[in-house]
Amino acid sequence: MLADDVTVTTAQDGQLTVIERIVTDAPAIHRIAERVPVTDDEDRLYSITELHVSGAASAEGTTVTVTGPATVKYTVDGAVAAGQVRFQLTGGWDRAVDRVTAAFSGPEVSTADCYAGQPGSSRQCTFSELRSGGAHAEQNGLRKGDRIDLAVHTGPLPENARFLPTGPLAAFAPGFPSVLSGLALAFYLVIGAAVLRRRTRSGELDLTGTVLDLVARRHLHIADGQVSHGEADPLTPFEQAVKTAIPPGPLAAARPDQTELRALLDAEAHRHGWLSTKQPHVRRAGLILAAAGIVTTVVLAFTVGEALIGVALLIAGIATSLAAPLVHPRRGRALGRPTVRAESPLAAEIDAIQAMAERRSAVAAQ
Repeated sequence: MLADDVTVTTAQDGQLTVIERIVTDAPAIHRIAERVPVTDDEDRLYSITELHVSGAASAEGTTVTVTGPATVKYTVDGAVAAGQVRFQLTGGWDRAVDRVTAAFSGPEVSTADCYAGQPGSSRQCTFSELRSGGAHAEQNGLRKGDRIDLAVHTGPLPENARFLPTGPLAAFAPGFPSVLSGLALAFYLVIGAAVLRRRTRSGELDLTGTVLDLVARRHLHIADGQVSHGEADPLTPFEQAVKTAIPPGPLAAARPDQTELRALLDAEAHRHGWLSTKQPHVRRAGLILAAAGIVTTVVLAFTVGEALIGVALLIAGIATSLAAPLVHPRRGRALGRPTVRAESPLAAEIDAIQAMAERRSAVAAQ
């Protein structure tokens, strides 16, 4: 024989105190439910705390083993939702239960429904009714593994129910860690875009700065729209190429070979160690990050959820890998921008450089 008499008391904070008085003539195992299916796509979570046993019983976690008359007492959190208290009175037995009786007390109980059988079934208990200050239920015969659910509408209680998605996309439901990873991803992409933009724009100063330097060092002289060359200190290959690109004669005739200048500038920058030739390392880092994202997504999807963290890593890795060709020299768009206007854009640029050089010379002479 196995019988379970359950008493449930509702506290003002919505927690339940449950006392089970068990009588048995043979060993039996009782697993207290902490996670109960609600629909095919959602489970309900309960917290079982302060579990104590007395008599012929022992407990490991929320699994209770009884070998004779015993009392089990514990606290349940997560039973209140939308003005209804719902939880498993008993269940998870490894053998059939001959008889279950239950008494529930709570504020302003208005309705009570009792369900017996497999989890999710709507079969009514043998007997249930409202009584002064609560509800009473009875069930004759409960098969191995079956449960008894009690759903009671009460007066105001703080809601504490917790639900967990369980569908195919449940692992991707955004929780707080996923939101943080999304913000981190956005920050990473914004900073990366800013760095790339700075790299692609920094080259605009290379040619201009070099011409300005050549004018100041008297390798180039520009007056009345005419260019003349001078000789002074030694020049680097890139500086010599810039000087050659602005030949003596009319300023408007200057047509620098932008491809040659770009190649020389890159070579010089690499020679001085200002730029790295290890561009593949950036792509490799992106691929590693993407692979880590895939692994993280799979692991989290099959364990604790929050798989969007892995997706964020995957996106960051893909973005890094695709951006690798751009993380290259500071050569910028100005060196690679073709001349498309009728008047040489280089002429206007050098006019401005000449004016700036004259102002700098005047300041230095003071």
